[in-house]
Amino acid sequence: MNTPSPSVWTDEFLWSKRLVGDPEADQVFRTLVDRNQKGEVDQIFQMLVRNRDFPNPAFDALPTDVRDLIEGYFVATRKLPDWAEPFKLMVAADLFRQYGPKILLVLLCKSLPLCYTCWRGAKVLYRTGRLRVHDGSLNSFTRRLMETAQFVVDILTPDSFEHDGHAIVAIQKVRLVHAAIRYFAQERDWDTEVYGLPINQEDLSGTLLSFSVVIVDGLEQLGIELTPEEREAFFHLWHVVGYLIGVDDDLNPEAEDDCRFLMNAILEQQAGPSAEGAELTDACIDLMNSRLSFGPFKDISHVFVRFFIGDRYADMLSVPKEDDAGDSRLLNAVQWLDKRFRGLSERNVLVAALGRSFSSGMIEMVLDYHNGSKNEQFVMPSALTRTWQETKPDFRVPPLTGIGDAIFYFEKLTRHFKAQNNPMGLFTAVYKIVTERVAEGIRQGLFENNEKMEQVDTRFCTLYFEAVNRYFDDEPAPAPWQVSFDAARRPLIANQHIFSACNAHIGYDLPQVVSELFPGDEVQRFYNDFMKMNELFDAMYDQMNDNIGRIFRPFGTMLRYFDERILRAERAIMREGREKAWQNSISLAQAADETDRRKRIAALEQESARLGRKLVDPPLLLRLPLELVARNEVGTVAQKIDVMLRSALLPTVQ
Repeated sequence: MNTPSPSVWTDEFLWSKRLVGDPEADQVFRTLVDRNQKGEVDQIFQMLVRNRDFPNPAFDALPTDVRDLIEGYFVATRKLPDWAEPFKLMVAADLFRQYGPKILLVLLCKSLPLCYTCWRGAKVLYRTGRLRVHDGSLNSFTRRLMETAQFVVDILTPDSFEHDGHAIVAIQKVRLVHAAIRYFAQERDWDTEVYGLPINQEDLSGTLLSFSVVIVDGLEQLGIELTPEEREAFFHLWHVVGYLIGVDDDLNPEAEDDCRFLMNAILEQQAGPSAEGAELTDACIDLMNSRLSFGPFKDISHVFVRFFIGDRYADMLSVPKEDDAGDSRLLNAVQWLDKRFRGLSERNVLVAALGRSFSSGMIEMVLDYHNGSKNEQFVMPSALTRTWQETKPDFRVPPLTGIGDAIFYFEKLTRHFKAQNNPMGLFTAVYKIVTERVAEGIRQGLFENNEKMEQVDTRFCTLYFEAVNRYFDDEPAPAPWQVSFDAARRPLIANQHIFSACNAHIGYDLPQVVSELFPGDEVQRFYNDFMKMNELFDAMYDQMNDNIGRIFRPFGTMLRYFDERILRAERAIMREGREKAWQNSISLAQAADETDRRKRIAALEQESARLGRKLVDPPLLLRLPLELVARNEVGTVAQKIDVMLRSALLPTVQ
């Protein structure tokens, strides 16, 4: 590895780098365009952008020559450099675990605005056609901001550089997107003499430095001092990213002092006022103002931008000044006091403290964001969100008035768990579909006790929602549910998460509901409807197996050859479970009195919890292959939840 030297970074040298792109990615994209029509290229890129993993079954749908080209690129560019140090990557990721919200605040208020001062580079961002929509709003640029935030999250998430992490694929995709922008921008009267190549080597280096040295400096402005080891690790991580994303060695420093020198050299050469830079910064400010506030402080994002980048660069970007109309009296008072403190120190003590509090809203902002054009949720690993904030929603499921309420809250919970990347959403997605099918059966009058059936299903769902509410309130849930909820923190296969919840719901909840609504000998009146309800579930096996086959491809291959055998085995297992649930329903219905019933429920709770623990902690000989399956499942938890919501193969309810 060649170590770049500040003596090389002359003005002339930096100008020469504006004429250099990314030859490897550019060649792949040119070949792609030469072999396909523009519309086909657009479709290919939509597919690449929507998928976060490689290898990916979505590539199988591509023409053979295109698939070979794309897969060849992903294989050739995924190897970490020999000098990459895994321990340092781990330490850097731990910084994000500790300071993630503040890093995202610095990203929006310092890193990106400083990039926008480089007016030549800002030109290509503005001209990509993704920044404004026809009504003049900034919605499409909001999408671009969230894509950048997602990239930073993918890079800094713990274990993201492991074989099943998202960092390397995220980098590879960005390289191809940059190549596409370079190609098409130059087709549209791009002035290379004035601006250099679109997304050239100098722009790439400056952007990477804004994610490294600029973020470290921004954390210091917030009063967060990193240790020397932490700083070294953070710069090492972005040095590795620079290598993988195609930055030339002589523009990819690792030492902190060299990074700061090069960033300043680029800013001195490229920074200046521009309408594009000002408008891009407005988009940052508008995004934060629309989604963030702190107590009585509203629409104050411009204060933080000016605080982080300083007056010189803020004036280039036309960031409103502190005395502009619209500032609150309270905010003006804070700024006035801060100036007094600055007489003793160069640090803006009060605004920095306000920024630390303001940053706590960053997670809600990014998790609430939904990228409509790609039908994609912002993905934040649940291990990080548990550290940064309470992962509990701002709602609890109230008492249900009917099965329609149950479907509504299953959908709401599924969205919440999906946004948190929480595997509990796998069960809510499946059970939402189950409940919809039961509701349709009731509507068609398929049950003997149709009115009673709605009461059964509503009460059945209620027991689950009560357990979830206890989970959200940090109170212990019934033992079988607690086993399932605790399992959501572990890297299990999708089926383990689903079946541990099904065990609690069918093995523990269902007998209570049946015996409660059909006490004593009345329980036999429910048997036919009990079986009919399970027939509706049996009809979902083809869809469920197809879903699992999409998540774990070897299972999908098995289905081609052993479909009927697998279905018979599944039905036999579920039949045994249902028979046991029915016998437990009879047992509870025939309890001598309420004391006896409570005793039987307690015994049932312990037995169901025991079975749940066997599902999530199987014997070692079974656990090892299951761990292998879990590591090879395709997609994030959020994407798996989307798969579980599919209904294309479901038969008509009749």
